[in-house]
Amino acid sequence: MKAKEQAKATIKLLCDVSPDLRTLLRSLSAKRFQDISGQALLELSDHPRPRGFVDGAHQTAIQIAAKDLRITLKFHFSLTHTRPLLTTRKSAKSEELSIQDLFMEYSNLVAGGLSQELHRHGVVSGISLPMAMAGFDEILASDRMFERKAYDYWLAKGEGFHFTGTVEVEVIHDAWLKSYRFVESDQGSEGGLEFL
Repeated sequence: MKAKEQAKATIKLLCDVSPDLRTLLRSLSAKRFQDISGQALLELSDHPRPRGFVDGAHQTAIQIAAKDLRITLKFHFSLTHTRPLLTTRKSAKSEELSIQDLFMEYSNLVAGGLSQELHRHGVVSGISLPMAMAGFDEILASDRMFERKAYDYWLAKGEGFHFTGTVEVEVIHDAWLKSYRFVESDQGSEGGLEFL
């Protein structure tokens, strides 16, 4: 078996480790996207090519860290697939910066919602600043999978646009994760947007 095939075969999926954490992350992904963009996600589904490495020319990344848990959240996108999110037509460079800004703030909002949920369950966590980078940078970190990490990959689609969300969850001590249960609220984002 080739090295890449072995890496794919050994991926530990988040749905097997903590289905509730996976549901929380996808729920936050949908709710916060509508909050920040005004656009609904019509479909949020398992990515057809998990661990494809390059899922867009651009990506944003943010990390949520607690004593026994580290979560790295990334959103991968290309300008051609997200251009409908722009409210006005701009120059190509200006479009790139506007969409990048949107996804950086979106990352911040999803991470903030996750941090709030962790705090509700007694887990104190911190959030890094969101970073924007080229999607091809993903290749540099793609060769190694880690036993203590669980992964999730989803495709988000809306009216005329789509992007990919990925998450790596590194569990150092899993007692909290095993007991965590997510209950979805119908209230949307509690208290409106929270800018962290």
